[in-house]
Amino acid sequence: MLLSELMRQPVLDADGTRVGFVLDVRFVLDGVPEGQLATPQLHGILVCPRKNASFLGYERTEVRAPWLVADLLRWRARGTFLVLAHDIDRLGAPVQLRPDATRWSPALSGP
Repeated sequence: MLLSELMRQPVLDADGTRVGFVLDVRFVLDGVPEGQLATPQLHGILVCPRKNASFLGYERTEVRAPWLVADLLRWRARGTFLVLAHDIDRLGAPVQLRPDATRWSPALSGP
């Protein structure tokens, strides 16, 4: 599956209830770089109750200006949560979460 195919896919709880849509995917760069870049590893996905929301980078806690844009985008993406990779049962169409998957804050802080 391509990353572009994963975006906006429905996300289902373990019991099959839709909890939202894939808003974004987070990766971490871990390990020794091979060539010029380290190999990215899936950290988790952001799940939003609304299909057409976006943070556009305003999930970073230090980004506050322009305040009207920041507040509007955070309001549109309210209810968004991060699900770590180990709490994802199936990464496809639709995405299936494991039972008792933890819902983390989507906020990113500092560099």
